[in-house]
Amino acid sequence: SKSSEEIKQQNSELSEKVHSLVSKNSAMKLDMEDLHKKLEMAELMIQQFSNQAGSLDANQQLQMALEEKASLETQVAQLSESLHQLQAERDRYVEKLKEEQSIWQQRVQQLSEQVHTMAEEKEKHMAQIRELEANVTEL
Repeated sequence: SKSSEEIKQQNSELSEKVHSLVSKNSAMKLDMEDLHKKLEMAELMIQQFSNQAGSLDANQQLQMALEEKASLETQVAQLSESLHQLQAERDRYVEKLKEEQSIWQQRVQQLSEQVHTMAEEKEKHMAQIRELEANVTEL
């Protein structure tokens, strides 16, 4: 029975190893498929470059690359300028909103004070009315 237990233990360990190797194998297959796809893409790019190179000489390719670079630099400069303008506009809006918020806070504070003052005046008037009613009753 000891040897049977030992065999079961070894069987279990080997089974775990097999599962581990199977998962590693699957991962390697996926990696290999990715590498094949990258290789195919690289071959396509080489073919495209070869086709372009066959129709244009190196000077023409260089000139086209320089023109594209200049065009891209112009676009980057335009986008940078637009970005700066948008940032300045955003900053102006933020300042305007802060000013408006301050104005509204002051207005709310004023209205709150007015409400408080009116409540006090109401209490004073109510006291006067009670006093006058008492006087009228007395008279």
